[in-house]
Amino acid sequence: MKELKFVVADIGISIRYRGDLSLESELYSFKNFITAEFDDNLPIIYFELIEQDFKESKDDYKLLSDISIVWGDNFKFLESEDSYLTIIDEVEIKNGKVWKMVSEKTFIHNKIYFNRNSLVSSSALSWLVMVAFGQASLRFNTVLIHSSVVYNNKEAIAFLGKSGTGKSTHSRLWLKHIDGFKLLNDDNPAVKITEEGEAYIFGTPWSGKTVCYVNQSARLKAIVRLQQAPFNRFSKRKGKDALMTLLPSFTALRWNKDIFSKMISLIENIITNVNVGHLECLPDEDAAKINYESITKY
Repeated sequence: MKELKFVVADIGISIRYRGDLSLESELYSFKNFITAEFDDNLPIIYFELIEQDFKESKDDYKLLSDISIVWGDNFKFLESEDSYLTIIDEVEIKNGKVWKMVSEKTFIHNKIYFNRNSLVSSSALSWLVMVAFGQASLRFNTVLIHSSVVYNNKEAIAFLGKSGTGKSTHSRLWLKHIDGFKLLNDDNPAVKITEEGEAYIFGTPWSGKTVCYVNQSARLKAIVRLQQAPFNRFSKRKGKDALMTLLPSFTALRWNKDIFSKMISLIENIITNVNVGHLECLPDEDAAKINYESITKY
C-alpha cells in the first residue's frame, strides 16, 4: 500500500491505496497541499481506497437522502447503527462507475470502494474526500463554507449567496477595482477558529469550476451575503440575524446532533469575532466599492 499525505487548513488527510494506481494525476487540485510527513499532534482524517464493491444490507442501512446538488438523483446517503454510507452512481452500475464511502460516525476513518475504470477523469474521489473532511473537521474547530473569498496580505472577505447569485462575479469585481486583493477560493474554503478565538480562512483543493487551489490563509475580517437587486445597499447583521445569514452556507449533517451542534457553536464564535453583512447589489464596480467601504468602517 502507498499513502498520499495532504494538509488542508492545518488538518492532515491520509489516503492509502494500491501502489499500481496513478492517484496523483486524479487529485491534481491537491498538488499544492501535499506533504512528505505530518507534524506531531496534527489532527488527521484517514481514507483507504478499496478496489471492490461494498455490499450493504438493506436491513442495516436506512436512507437519509437521495438528492444532491452535484450528483442529482445519482446519489444516496444512508445510515446504519455505527456508520454512514455515501453512494455516487456516475452513470450506470453495469459500467462499474459506482463509488461507495463507508464512514465512521465521526468521519475520521473512511473506506472508499470503487472500480478502477471509474477513477480516470472523475471528480467523485475528490468530492467524497471533501464530504468526509467537511464533517470530521468540525471536531478540530474548522468548518467548510460555500463561499467565494478574496484576500490581501492582512485579511480576507468571504461572499455568500445562493448558486447563481453572483459570488464569483463579485469576487472578480474586487480583483479588478479594489487594490491588493487576490482570489483565495471560489467555492469551498475552510474557516478555523484558533485557541485565541480568532477566525482564519484557508484555501482548499475544492474551488468549484474555478482553478484556484491556493494553500494560503488569512484572518477573516468579514462575511457578506449577496442578494441580487436593482440597486446597491449594504446593511450590518448582528446576533440572530447574523447567525441566520451564515447558516445556509455552512456544511454539517443535520441528522447528526453532535456534528450539527458543533457547527452552530463555530458559527456563534464567528459572528462574535467577524463582521457580518448583507449586500443587495448589482454586478457592477459600485457594488464592490460600497461593500469594501462599508466593511472598512466596522
